[in-house]
Amino acid sequence: MSVFRIPGRLGLLAVAVCAFAACGTEDAQAPQQTASGPQLVSAPPPRDALPDCPRLASTLGGMVAGLDAVDDAGTRQDSPESYGISCAWRSPDDGAAVGAIVIVDNEPLTAHDMQRAGMYVEDPRVAALGGFVAIPDALLDGNAPLGPVGPQVIVGPVTVTLASNGRGRAADITLDQAVDGAVAVHRSMR
Repeated sequence: MSVFRIPGRLGLLAVAVCAFAACGTEDAQAPQQTASGPQLVSAPPPRDALPDCPRLASTLGGMVAGLDAVDDAGTRQDSPESYGISCAWRSPDDGAAVGAIVIVDNEPLTAHDMQRAGMYVEDPRVAALGGFVAIPDALLDGNAPLGPVGPQVIVGPVTVTLASNGRGRAADITLDQAVDGAVAVHRSMR
């Protein structure tokens, strides 16, 4: 698989979030962890078992609490190469918007691919699942605000990415919270 597909994947999420840029009111909180210890990947979820937007919102907890789902069904993607879902939440009060995308790839991105692209980051939360983080310039400052290009949490064939438009209460969401949220989504699909 070519690493050139990465910008398209990130771009899809960035477009979804930015489309709702004119749209939270509570402080961002990391999602609650419901599982502990390593949970290594066995098999990707089938197409019909991907979480819907209400389930993703429940898993993400405080990150999207108080935001309105743009569409509870989300946007489904299904091609011979991959399948997935993207969801977005927004607030008409302060312009906050947060997006999540889950993609299952037949030819998943590998740690080697991301190392060659200069986007590979080891993170103990993700390593416990058998995965890694991909982020531009391989810089994961956990305290930095989440923007339209968020960290990709890649575990086997499943990639979970969160992004925000950085407005309103979404401006308080950090990259650490985004990684925690993506890890929670991975765990919820096991």
